[in-house]
Amino acid sequence: MSGEASDPQDRPGAEQDLLAEITGLTSLVAAQEQAVAESFDEMRRAHASLGWRAQRRFGKISARLLRNPLLREPYRFVRRAFEIWVDHGLAFVFKFAARKIGSALRGRPLTVEDHTWTPTPGDYETWIARTAPGAEAYAAMRAEQQRLPDTPLVSVLITPGGVAGESRRRTLESLRAQVYERWEVCDGVETTRGGVVAFVQAGDELAPEALFAVVKRLNADPAADIVYSDQDVLDAAGQRVEPFFKPEWDPELLLATNYLGPFTVIRRSLVDAVGGVRREFGDGQAYDLMLRASERTTRIAHVPNVLCHLRPREMTRNGIVAHHAATRDEKRAIEDALVRRQRPGCAEPVFTSRGSRCYATRFHLTQRPLVSIIVPTRNQVELLRTTIDSIRNRTEYGSYEIVVADNGSTDSGALTYLASLGPPVHVHRWPHAFNYSAINNFAVRMAKGEQLLFLNNDIEIVRPDWLTAMLEYAQLPGVGAVGAKLLYSDGTIQHAGVVLKRTGVAHHAFRWAPREVLGVPRLADLPRNCSAVTGACMLVPRRIFEEVGGFDEELRVVLNDIDLCLRIRERGYAVIYTPHAQLYHHEGSSRGRLHPPADDARFLKRWASRFAQVDPYYNPNLTDTREDWTLKLES
Repeated sequence: MSGEASDPQDRPGAEQDLLAEITGLTSLVAAQEQAVAESFDEMRRAHASLGWRAQRRFGKISARLLRNPLLREPYRFVRRAFEIWVDHGLAFVFKFAARKIGSALRGRPLTVEDHTWTPTPGDYETWIARTAPGAEAYAAMRAEQQRLPDTPLVSVLITPGGVAGESRRRTLESLRAQVYERWEVCDGVETTRGGVVAFVQAGDELAPEALFAVVKRLNADPAADIVYSDQDVLDAAGQRVEPFFKPEWDPELLLATNYLGPFTVIRRSLVDAVGGVRREFGDGQAYDLMLRASERTTRIAHVPNVLCHLRPREMTRNGIVAHHAATRDEKRAIEDALVRRQRPGCAEPVFTSRGSRCYATRFHLTQRPLVSIIVPTRNQVELLRTTIDSIRNRTEYGSYEIVVADNGSTDSGALTYLASLGPPVHVHRWPHAFNYSAINNFAVRMAKGEQLLFLNNDIEIVRPDWLTAMLEYAQLPGVGAVGAKLLYSDGTIQHAGVVLKRTGVAHHAFRWAPREVLGVPRLADLPRNCSAVTGACMLVPRRIFEEVGGFDEELRVVLNDIDLCLRIRERGYAVIYTPHAQLYHHEGSSRGRLHPPADDARFLKRWASRFAQVDPYYNPNLTDTREDWTLKLES
């Protein structure tokens, strides 16, 4: 990992790389143009509708009502009542009103604030101004350094990364500005003298507090073997942009992108134990080392501060060729790791215009178990028909049964349709009051599969490999639940994993974001660990479902899926989100928006201590009040 990189033009396959890049970009542009055309067509139809014209006229009135402090809460109350009338009927409006008035008499607000928010370009600058350390903070760090029990020599290795010497000089200048004084620069691991080794890519710049923050974390957590931090990018004008606020240690995410890097600190003893750096992996050496090191230790610590500023990706010919060379090397590193871990599979690059290189890492199925797809339903025949037809017509994986749990359908069309269904669909009646948990537990007892796929009756399959993609993870012995990427009917994201917020709320990550989030980071498009996934599409091995006792039937309507995932995690199993399983979720079509207070109270009482912590798969610098994975700017 020493010396300067060779000229990218001299690398084999340079012209093929450029052609592949052009072909990929052309296909991407064509797909985007098609999507734009379809969106405009849909928008024209919507604008021609009576509902849209009425909404535009009412929107002006709505804005005036929301600005008036006397009318704001009554207006929100009436609007909420109207939503419930549309979803549930008039009887539920009276129940809602009685509950809200009772809450108001006990001193609680009549409505909940709307936290919908659109980020603006200056938000990151605002965050930097609020959080950046000043001269006094740096002086305090220097004084604290003298009091640290352990001040190891940090051996810094500057990896080439396909850039010229000028970039290396910028990295060296940032090292000379470090608050922490005990560091050295080395040309190879074998020449290092320090107890810890820091990997920095040439051209990237470290924040002045970077080495101090890492050493401080090693003192606070002496068992830690690897430490990594958050990062951003310095644009051509020297402005900080594109922050990447990272989750805590996540082994599945590391198989999709080297999110630990590019600035990572590893104990020298661990580097030696895994055999050091393997130069045959070229520009994938750092990624290869992280993969091998993470197989020896799970003591991997995260400093949630932006300590590294990356140079922007060069969109020149040389830059594109260098990027492709690094992609090939990293792909080899991932696939080599899969062989070592006895997880047969492959990795293919995911297009990224900026940010870290990403990969779609897929695993071969070692077995083909029977999957019981459990679908609770009541009436709503067209929704159910769409769900079942899409499963039968768009599912590559063939070993499944569909277990429909009918919760007392009365509609003649629904009853006729249910009676017409035959294998692999099996209909079982549940003639009791609605209880989502009890219905699903009953259906599990009727099911025969080793794997249990809980599915709402308002789901439509998008990708034929959806079930295979979920089984890729459910087949692993340490995985307890797998969730999918769910999309609204307009193609925006409805669910990409669940985040537990310290406000006591479980939010769907990246809700309303585009189907493919091409910015930084691409976490909605990469498999990763989550605290929970939605039960609208969740795969659970039967043995684990039975081990944790199934769904809690005291949680009749909501939060039963989150509760199940948290109990699964309590037993030491992982909960995985995979974007490779994609489905439409026409949410609200069947159950609506009501949250019974008893369910909320029971859930929050059980998991109060869990909500007191930061979700390990989120980041403390991100918002606690919204679902868009954006910065915490609220005080």
